[in-house]
Amino acid sequence: MTTLTRKEFEVLAKVEDSRCVSIFLPTHRNGREVLNHQDQLVFKNLLKQIGADLEKRGYSALETAAFLSPAQQLLGDSGFWRNQSEGLAVFIATDFLRFYALPITFEPEYQILHEFYLKPLLPVCMDNPEFYLLTLNFHAVNFYRGTKAGIREIFPENALPQRIEEVVGFDYRQKFLGFHAQRGGTPQTVFHGRGDGKDDKKVEVLAFLRAIDKTITDYLGAETEPLLVASLDYLFPLYEKANSYPYLFPKHISGNPAYEQPDVLHKQALDLLATEFEQEKVLKKDQFLQFHDTPRTSTDIQQIIPAAIGGQVETLFLAKDFETWGIYDNRDASVHLQETQNLSNTLLANLAAVAVLQNGGSVYVEAREGLPLPVSGINALYRYGG
Repeated sequence: MTTLTRKEFEVLAKVEDSRCVSIFLPTHRNGREVLNHQDQLVFKNLLKQIGADLEKRGYSALETAAFLSPAQQLLGDSGFWRNQSEGLAVFIATDFLRFYALPITFEPEYQILHEFYLKPLLPVCMDNPEFYLLTLNFHAVNFYRGTKAGIREIFPENALPQRIEEVVGFDYRQKFLGFHAQRGGTPQTVFHGRGDGKDDKKVEVLAFLRAIDKTITDYLGAETEPLLVASLDYLFPLYEKANSYPYLFPKHISGNPAYEQPDVLHKQALDLLATEFEQEKVLKKDQFLQFHDTPRTSTDIQQIIPAAIGGQVETLFLAKDFETWGIYDNRDASVHLQETQNLSNTLLANLAAVAVLQNGGSVYVEAREGLPLPVSGINALYRYGG
């Protein structure tokens, strides 16, 4: 089953079709519900409702059956239903089918729009970090790609230097480096020697770290995921100096990574990112309240939609229960609100949220009382005055 990553989200966000069907339902990992095929039954009923809805929209029974056939085939795949999580999301369009087992539960629902309904996925996307992890010491260097599910080692085409001698030459002498213990017994290298020896060794260490940085930066190219570093405390400021990757994470995993298993490093990376995520959310809420009643904020969806599409929204706060139907006219960037669904309108909060993510902003979906201004179901903090 495909993992829901930011890149997968981008794939879904770009699909446009006259029949974009988005399905959400709760699922079970095991237990009586699995034995009794409860999840399949819920999915089968949703497909039946979708088929009836499509026929009401003018599609023939034959067209509808052909369109839903790939999804119908999932009903008979027992292995598929035995490997579920808390929730299942399925997306169907012409010649397109994607499905994701997700660690959050859903109420059974579906939407048929001209684009996919992705708002229910936002908590997973925002709280499912994708990152790179570099573990540093003078005798072994490892590079990983990580998600919430785990990390896997990466081997760039241009191999990472593994020892400082590979870069500065094998006449490098460890005797110019002294070792002592930090508090708690963690070993740390201290540069010392006679005259300029200390500076010489620092230059050699920086050359080693720059060689690592060049290999990693060449590999990452235009990526934007954060790069975390696990190293002894003295080494991280030196790597910061050598680094040229724009998204180096400002804090590091402290300690000698040579003594840690990958699963421990993975947990430490997630803890570091989660702390930063929560701090960032609190900061953005404070900024929204600070700039409330100025051009930097808005609670009016008719103003927020064009700003989101134009890349002006830095952070969007959405209430889980907030949605409204309407049409966005890109000819004059106008938004027309409507009370009910018809064949041409869409769910505007979904449109705003997807646009903000596509333009590099952040979206937080939570209970209404958690929003900076709960009186409105949508709060936007702009990058600059509206």
